[in-house]
Amino acid sequence: MKKTSNKTTILLASLVGMVSLTSVAADKPLYRAYKHGNHFYTTDLVEMLNATASGGFKYEGITVHLVEYGDSDAKDAFYRLYNKNAGPGGNHFYTSDLMEALNIKSLGYVYERTEGYTTKSKAKTIYRGYHSELDNHFYTTDVVEMLNATASGGYTYQKEEGYGK
Repeated sequence: MKKTSNKTTILLASLVGMVSLTSVAADKPLYRAYKHGNHFYTTDLVEMLNATASGGFKYEGITVHLVEYGDSDAKDAFYRLYNKNAGPGGNHFYTSDLMEALNIKSLGYVYERTEGYTTKSKAKTIYRGYHSELDNHFYTTDVVEMLNATASGGYTYQKEEGYGK
């Protein structure tokens, strides 16, 4: 049996502690981590734990809560694509626009999965920024965080990706 490191145990406890029982049942937290100019987002807790425990990423928190397919509040799929040759160490790209997801495939991106669904209700707007030197996209629901990223972080605001909880 493989022992779990204290660092992984602490990270797991902190991640699980941030998710309420109601959100586990209905919502999909979109976790965010960062490493050397690259943001990574996933709704898969195990994938996030692996990225932070052995992938060199630093956990930054939950960006937004998406919903499951079939939820009465579900609107658009939130697609995840990946290009191993983009940015430092590859780049994930996320979009709620099917045509944009299909078009970016021409730039070498491969569809990985749907992370969840945006919501019809407009509780939290998901903002997207882009850093051309890093070939990195940044997603947040925090207006001040996006303003800081565009004012001093080298990002250009691109668009609203939809809404989440």
